[in-house]
Amino acid sequence: MKRGFSLIEVLVVIGIIAVLMALLFPTLRAARERANGIKCASQLRQLGAGFFNYAAQNHGELPPWSGWQVAGGDGTGDDEEGLGWTEQLAPFYVKPTSPAYDCPGFPADYHINYFLTAIGLRVNHRQNWVMTQIHSSSQFILSGDCTGETLYRKPFGTRDYSTDDCDKDDAVFPALTFAGDPDGGLSVHYGGNNVLFADGHVDWARKFDATRMTFSPTDMQSWDQLNSSTAP
Repeated sequence: MKRGFSLIEVLVVIGIIAVLMALLFPTLRAARERANGIKCASQLRQLGAGFFNYAAQNHGELPPWSGWQVAGGDGTGDDEEGLGWTEQLAPFYVKPTSPAYDCPGFPADYHINYFLTAIGLRVNHRQNWVMTQIHSSSQFILSGDCTGETLYRKPFGTRDYSTDDCDKDDAVFPALTFAGDPDGGLSVHYGGNNVLFADGHVDWARKFDATRMTFSPTDMQSWDQLNSSTAP
Protein backbone atom coordinates (compact mmCIF):
# COMPACT_ATOMS: atom_id res chain seq x y z
CA MET A 1 0.00 0.00 0.00
CA LYS A 2 1.41 3.40 -1.07
CA ARG A 3 1.85 5.96 1.64
CA GLY A 4 0.96 9.60 0.83
CA PHE A 5 2.53 12.75 2.20
CA SER A 6 1.27 14.04 5.50
CA LEU A 7 0.13 17.64 5.88
CA ILE A 8 3.19 18.41 8.00
CA GLU A 9 5.53 17.05 5.33
CA VAL A 10 3.83 19.13 2.64
CA LEU A 11 4.12 22.25 4.78
CA VAL A 12 7.79 21.57 5.44
CA VAL A 13 8.47 21.24 1.70
CA ILE A 14 6.56 24.45 0.99
CA GLY A 15 8.54 26.20 3.71
CA ILE A 16 11.84 25.02 2.22
CA ILE A 17 10.81 26.20 -1.25
CA ALA A 18 9.79 29.60 0.18
CA VAL A 19 13.18 29.99 1.88
CA LEU A 20 15.03 29.05 -1.32
CA MET A 21 12.97 31.52 -3.36
CA ALA A 22 13.64 34.27 -0.80
CA LEU A 23 17.36 33.58 -1.14
CA LEU A 24 17.21 33.43 -4.93
CA PHE A 25 15.12 36.53 -5.68
CA PRO A 26 17.75 39.12 -4.62
CA THR A 27 20.32 37.34 -6.79
CA LEU A 28 17.97 37.33 -9.78
CA ARG A 29 17.10 40.97 -9.21
CA ALA A 30 20.77 41.95 -9.02
CA ALA A 31 21.49 39.99 -12.21
CA ARG A 32 18.63 41.71 -14.00
CA GLU A 33 19.80 45.14 -12.86
CA ARG A 34 23.34 44.39 -14.00
CA ALA A 35 22.05 43.23 -17.39
CA ASN A 36 20.06 46.45 -17.70
CA GLY A 37 23.17 48.47 -16.90
CA ILE A 38 25.20 46.62 -19.54
CA LYS A 39 22.48 47.17 -22.16
CA CYS A 40 22.25 50.86 -21.27
CA ALA A 41 26.03 51.30 -21.52
CA SER A 42 25.99 49.66 -24.95
CA GLN A 43 23.25 52.03 -26.11
CA LEU A 44 25.19 55.02 -24.86
CA ARG A 45 28.29 53.92 -26.76
CA GLN A 46 26.15 53.66 -29.91
CA LEU A 47 24.77 57.14 -29.19
CA GLY A 48 28.35 58.40 -28.95
CA ALA A 49 29.08 56.91 -32.37
CA GLY A 50 25.97 58.70 -33.67
CA PHE A 51 27.28 62.01 -32.32
CA PHE A 52 30.65 61.44 -33.98
CA ASN A 53 28.99 60.56 -37.30
CA TYR A 54 26.97 63.78 -37.11
CA ALA A 55 30.06 65.84 -36.30
CA ALA A 56 32.01 64.28 -39.16
CA GLN A 57 29.38 65.54 -41.61
CA ASN A 58 28.86 68.94 -39.95
CA HIS A 59 32.32 70.50 -39.66
CA GLY A 60 32.94 68.97 -36.25
CA GLU A 61 29.76 70.41 -34.72
CA LEU A 62 27.29 68.46 -32.59
CA PRO A 63 23.50 68.99 -32.70
CA PRO A 64 22.25 72.15 -30.94
CA TRP A 65 20.18 72.09 -27.77
CA SER A 66 16.67 73.50 -27.66
CA GLY A 67 13.50 73.53 -25.53
CA TRP A 68 10.78 70.94 -24.97
CA GLN A 69 10.46 69.16 -28.30
CA VAL A 70 8.02 66.46 -29.37
CA ALA A 71 9.35 63.93 -31.89
CA GLY A 72 7.58 64.59 -35.18
CA GLY A 73 5.77 67.62 -33.74
CA ASP A 74 4.60 70.62 -35.74
CA GLY A 75 5.40 73.42 -33.30
CA THR A 76 2.01 73.33 -31.57
CA GLY A 77 0.97 72.08 -28.16
CA ASP A 78 3.93 70.92 -26.09
CA ASP A 79 6.23 71.06 -29.10
CA GLU A 80 8.35 74.20 -29.30
CA GLU A 81 9.50 75.60 -32.62
CA GLY A 82 12.38 73.81 -34.29
CA LEU A 83 13.82 70.31 -33.97
CA GLY A 84 15.14 68.48 -30.95
CA TRP A 85 18.71 67.21 -31.00
CA THR A 86 17.51 63.62 -31.34
CA GLU A 87 15.55 64.64 -34.44
CA GLN A 88 18.58 66.34 -35.97
CA LEU A 89 20.74 63.35 -35.12
CA ALA A 90 18.31 60.89 -36.75
CA PRO A 91 19.92 60.78 -40.25
CA PHE A 92 23.21 59.77 -38.62
CA TYR A 93 21.86 57.47 -35.90
CA VAL A 94 18.27 56.34 -35.22
CA LYS A 95 14.85 57.99 -35.02
CA PRO A 96 13.95 59.66 -31.69
CA THR A 97 11.23 57.04 -31.22
CA SER A 98 13.75 54.19 -31.41
CA PRO A 99 14.13 51.95 -28.33
CA ALA A 100 17.86 52.77 -28.53
CA TYR A 101 17.04 55.92 -26.52
CA ASP A 102 15.17 54.00 -23.82
CA CYS A 103 17.24 52.92 -20.83
CA PRO A 104 15.81 49.65 -19.44
CA GLY A 105 16.18 51.03 -15.92
CA PHE A 106 13.37 53.56 -16.47
CA PRO A 107 9.58 53.09 -16.56
CA ALA A 108 8.56 51.68 -19.93
CA ASP A 109 6.15 54.52 -20.74
CA TYR A 110 8.74 57.30 -20.27
CA HIS A 111 10.91 57.47 -23.36
CA ILE A 112 14.22 59.08 -24.34
CA ASN A 113 16.26 58.61 -21.18
CA TYR A 114 19.53 60.13 -22.39
CA PHE A 115 20.50 63.79 -22.49
CA LEU A 116 22.88 66.15 -24.27
CA THR A 117 25.16 68.26 -22.07
CA ALA A 118 24.38 71.93 -22.68
CA ILE A 119 24.95 73.86 -19.43
CA GLY A 120 28.32 75.13 -20.71
CA LEU A 121 26.64 76.24 -23.91
CA ARG A 122 23.91 78.21 -22.19
CA VAL A 123 26.21 80.16 -19.89
CA ASN A 124 28.37 81.07 -22.90
CA HIS A 125 25.40 81.90 -25.13
CA ARG A 126 26.10 79.12 -27.59
CA GLN A 127 23.86 76.49 -29.16
CA ASN A 128 26.15 73.58 -29.89
CA TRP A 129 29.53 72.01 -29.20
CA VAL A 130 32.44 71.83 -31.63
CA MET A 131 34.42 68.65 -31.02
CA THR A 132 37.80 70.38 -31.43
CA GLN A 133 36.91 72.78 -28.58
CA ILE A 134 36.50 69.93 -26.09
CA HIS A 135 39.98 69.68 -24.60
CA SER A 136 39.49 67.04 -21.92
CA SER A 137 37.41 64.60 -23.97
CA SER A 138 38.01 61.63 -21.65
CA GLN A 139 36.57 63.63 -18.74
CA PHE A 140 33.95 65.78 -20.43
CA ILE A 141 30.42 64.48 -19.86
CA LEU A 142 28.68 64.39 -23.23
CA SER A 143 25.60 62.39 -22.25
CA GLY A 144 24.36 59.73 -19.87
CA ASP A 145 21.33 58.54 -17.94
CA CYS A 146 18.89 61.44 -17.74
CA THR A 147 17.73 61.17 -14.15
CA GLY A 148 16.71 64.78 -13.44
CA GLU A 149 13.01 64.82 -12.53
CA THR A 150 12.47 68.25 -14.11
CA LEU A 151 13.10 66.74 -17.55
CA TYR A 152 10.17 64.32 -17.39
CA ARG A 153 6.42 64.74 -17.44
CA LYS A 154 4.34 63.87 -14.41
CA PRO A 155 3.94 61.68 -12.45
CA PHE A 156 7.45 60.24 -12.92
CA GLY A 157 8.80 63.76 -13.32
CA THR A 158 7.60 67.21 -12.29
CA ARG A 159 6.73 68.91 -15.58
CA ASP A 160 3.16 69.69 -16.66
CA TYR A 161 3.41 68.13 -20.12
CA SER A 162 1.55 65.26 -21.74
CA THR A 163 4.44 64.24 -24.01
CA ASP A 164 8.03 63.06 -23.79
CA ASP A 165 10.75 65.63 -24.50
CA CYS A 166 12.98 64.46 -27.36
CA ASP A 167 15.49 67.23 -26.61
CA LYS A 168 16.54 66.37 -23.08
CA ASP A 169 19.49 68.53 -22.10
CA ASP A 170 20.89 70.11 -18.96
CA ALA A 171 21.03 73.72 -20.17
CA VAL A 172 18.58 74.91 -17.51
CA PHE A 173 18.05 71.94 -15.18
CA PRO A 174 20.55 69.23 -14.17
CA ALA A 175 20.07 66.00 -16.11
CA LEU A 176 22.61 63.69 -14.47
CA THR A 177 21.52 63.45 -10.85
CA PHE A 178 22.11 60.73 -8.28
CA ALA A 179 20.23 59.35 -5.31
CA GLY A 180 20.98 61.48 -2.27
CA ASP A 181 21.74 64.67 -4.21
CA PRO A 182 20.54 67.84 -2.43
CA ASP A 183 17.89 68.60 -5.06
CA GLY A 184 16.81 64.99 -5.36
CA GLY A 185 17.99 62.43 -7.83
CA LEU A 186 17.77 58.90 -9.09
CA SER A 187 20.28 56.08 -9.48
CA VAL A 188 19.00 53.58 -12.03
CA HIS A 189 21.86 51.07 -12.25
CA TYR A 190 22.69 49.31 -8.97
CA GLY A 191 23.30 52.51 -7.03
CA GLY A 192 24.65 54.69 -9.82
CA ASN A 193 24.25 55.89 -13.41
CA ASN A 194 25.98 55.40 -16.75
CA VAL A 195 27.88 58.34 -18.22
CA LEU A 196 29.01 58.87 -21.84
CA PHE A 197 32.22 60.88 -22.22
CA ALA A 198 33.31 62.89 -25.25
CA ASP A 199 35.99 60.37 -26.24
CA GLY A 200 33.26 57.75 -26.68
CA HIS A 201 33.81 55.64 -23.56
CA VAL A 202 31.04 54.90 -21.07
CA ASP A 203 31.59 54.54 -17.35
CA TRP A 204 29.39 53.84 -14.35
CA ALA A 205 29.40 56.39 -11.54
CA ARG A 206 27.87 56.29 -8.08
CA LYS A 207 28.19 60.08 -7.74
CA PHE A 208 29.55 63.03 -9.65
CA ASP A 209 33.31 62.78 -9.23
CA ALA A 210 35.08 66.13 -9.68
CA THR A 211 38.43 64.36 -10.08
CA ARG A 212 37.47 62.44 -13.21
CA MET A 213 34.47 64.16 -14.82
CA THR A 214 33.46 67.66 -15.84
CA PHE A 215 30.67 69.59 -17.55
CA SER A 216 33.17 72.13 -18.90
CA PRO A 217 35.12 71.38 -22.12
CA THR A 218 38.25 73.14 -20.83
CA ASP A 219 38.49 72.69 -17.05
CA MET A 220 37.07 70.63 -14.20
CA GLN A 221 33.68 72.05 -13.18
CA SER A 222 30.44 70.63 -11.86
CA TRP A 223 27.01 71.51 -13.23
CA ASP A 224 26.35 73.77 -10.22
CA GLN A 225 29.65 75.61 -10.70
CA LEU A 226 28.88 76.34 -14.35
CA ASN A 227 25.29 77.28 -13.61
CA SER A 228 26.42 79.88 -11.08
CA SER A 229 29.04 81.36 -13.42
CA THR A 230 28.58 84.08 -16.00
CA ALA A 231 30.02 84.24 -19.48
CA PRO A 232 33.06 86.50 -19.90
